[in-house]
Amino acid sequence: MPREALIIEARGERFRFYYEGGNADLLHITFQHGASPDDAIQAFFSGGPGTWNEERSRFELLTESHGVYWTRYAADQSVIIITCFRRGDER
Repeated sequence: MPREALIIEARGERFRFYYEGGNADLLHITFQHGASPDDAIQAFFSGGPGTWNEERSRFELLTESHGVYWTRYAADQSVIIITCFRRGDER
């Protein structure tokens, strides 16, 4: 069964934000890092595609304020935001 996701369309891209565990009210990026979908989308567009991490099969991008790890959803090529964090909060 597919995971529940919040889907937001912005500037011609579709973004998927997954919820934390079984909690359909709290996004992973908010629970783990206090980041919002707006933070992630803004960083995505201002940070370029980032660098591909072959070992983890994801793109990693950094802006002055945030980092975003992302990949593409194979079914429709939407952007899966794996995580978004404030710079300095990297784990």
